[in-house]
Amino acid sequence: MAKSTDEKLNRNGEAQGMHPNSRKNLDRGRKGNNHADKDYSITRILKEMADDPAPERWLEVEDQGKGLTYRQAAARRIWIDAIRGNAKITGELLDRLEGKVTQPVANEGTITLRIVDDSD
Repeated sequence: MAKSTDEKLNRNGEAQGMHPNSRKNLDRGRKGNNHADKDYSITRILKEMADDPAPERWLEVEDQGKGLTYRQAAARRIWIDAIRGNAKITGELLDRLEGKVTQPVANEGTITLRIVDDSD
């Protein structure tokens, strides 16, 4: 089958998937947050590394030789910083352990509802 000269061809020299309305080309034009499935997603990399063994040289002296993972080392560091008086870390730790404190909502004023019956 002879191809016309103005027809677009894919890498394999075929016309398959080259129509502007093909799903592949429509998906290509969509905007949105596609970072999660990319290889360079920092969050994905951090989650994968969380359970890897942490290098001894990065651990506190008292934690060396315990075979801690990055996740365990970070949790211990947060705990130690909270105990040593870091107010920001202490607040974050309490929010995670106890849940965030709900803020009361105050109503200043009155609300009047007027119901009108227009069924006549």
